[in-house]
Amino acid sequence: GRSPCGSEHRGVQAAAGDPMVIGPIASAGPVPRRSPPLRRRLPPTTPRRRLAALAPAAGFWNWLACPLAVVAAADQQRWLLDIPRITTAELEKNRTLRSGLHAYVLTDWVGSRWAASSWTLDYLKKKIPFEWVDYYPKNMDDPGSKPYLLKFEEALPRFYQKSGIPKYMQLRLGLRGWNRLRKDVDPKPLPDVFWDDDSWIAKCMKKPDGKVDKEAVDNFFVTQQWKFLLIGETGTRMFFHKDGTAASSWQAQIIGRKKWTLCPNTESHLLDVNIDTFNPDYSRFPKFAQALCGQVVMSPGDLLYYPAYWWHHPHNLDTPTISYTGALVGVEADRMDLGGERKPHARFFQDLMNKCAKCWKRGDPKRLCDDISEKWPGAAPPMMRVMCEDYLPQCAEQWDAHARKLHGDARQEL
Repeated sequence: GRSPCGSEHRGVQAAAGDPMVIGPIASAGPVPRRSPPLRRRLPPTTPRRRLAALAPAAGFWNWLACPLAVVAAADQQRWLLDIPRITTAELEKNRTLRSGLHAYVLTDWVGSRWAASSWTLDYLKKKIPFEWVDYYPKNMDDPGSKPYLLKFEEALPRFYQKSGIPKYMQLRLGLRGWNRLRKDVDPKPLPDVFWDDDSWIAKCMKKPDGKVDKEAVDNFFVTQQWKFLLIGETGTRMFFHKDGTAASSWQAQIIGRKKWTLCPNTESHLLDVNIDTFNPDYSRFPKFAQALCGQVVMSPGDLLYYPAYWWHHPHNLDTPTISYTGALVGVEADRMDLGGERKPHARFFQDLMNKCAKCWKRGDPKRLCDDISEKWPGAAPPMMRVMCEDYLPQCAEQWDAHARKLHGDARQEL
């Protein structure tokens, strides 16, 4: 398309034969060689109503509109990041998207392959009434929002009550809840790309007798918020943010629609958790206009993928909305935006080791951090010592092996 000044949009292709994955770049447009004839030089603050008397040339207003339009566009977010909607077959053939370094929406899997596509709130209450919920009765659009900790069977009746304020429920699935729902979200599309914990966690979290350490698996799920059910209403939001660990994310839209803002980690210096990306205040956050970001609407049956550390801002469009979200590690190619570490899975391991260091000193059984779950039932406990000292290093070897198998040793830029 063309801008008011006649400029053209140019697409950027990351690899030959691949669809555009970054987005259009707007050119600046032509600059007039000389000003139209004016009776006298205009002061910088000349009111618009006086310009007509000062500019008899018929084309003056068209000329003036061009630079003003360009300046206005430069002062606002232009949403140039393309988030392609693709099929599984297209993903399989697209090496740029298979790198794991770009966001996309998979359109043909969840609705046709998963029993979860027929979930209802009452069904979920019957399956996992015991799971803990972070219940937000007054939305979660503020970084300072605090939840009530309730069992799902206790939170759901409150969610049904009409209050005029969008409510939000985050269900952190533990191992027991996951075992009750896992068959509903199988099979995964392209197992090498959506290589999730079902493929590695039982191999690296084993007791000395060779049996899976179920307590440790449950601890990992809960402490890392590894599997979530997200339930909201029209207007429900989570504040704009990026996650604290370098795991990539995917989210399946089960019921209702959700609008997303996504921005790569490379744009972090231009972003802030207090930005309302759906109604930006450019007087407070002028740099947001410069950030490369995109928006996409998710409908039932869609699956969104985005890389580790990407900023995201979800906004629910219907009542109710139900989404299932999971995390992935060992599926991204090398990146240049991780602060000295090129491999996302290695950075994820570092993130977890930093968490461990707050609670454990290697070889010392005395815990250094508090267990807030003892005071507030339903809160996440600390990571287990055996997780930090034994299991995670073994898991990291599997993440590295899979990433090398999937992408080789080639270094790629985001």
